[in-house]
Amino acid sequence: MPAGPVFEVRHESHDDAVIVAARGEIDIVTSPELRAALLDERAQAPNVVLDLREVTFIDSSGLGVIVGQQKRAHEREERFAVAVGGSLAVQRILDLSGLAKVLDIVDDPSERLSG
Repeated sequence: MPAGPVFEVRHESHDDAVIVAARGEIDIVTSPELRAALLDERAQAPNVVLDLREVTFIDSSGLGVIVGQQKRAHEREERFAVAVGGSLAVQRILDLSGLAKVLDIVDDPSERLSG
């Protein structure tokens, strides 16, 4: 049975928001791809939601990408949320790292989309 890609990321545009949806494992090898997706012009919007519901693993390099995006959003006075509904691995690492206390965490990206 052929294995699928370990990591994929895509952009979904919605009015004044963009969802950057990741799937698979975010680690030192794939975190640069996630960072590039968040910096991509397609991800530039007043409201960005990073959808991690299909992420099965995330390490400290992935957390660093999330922290960097949070900082950029704050500096630009934009909204940034992280959707984790259903991904216990992601929720656990956000809790253990303390990031769950400082990030806007939602179950589903639709919670931060207007209208």
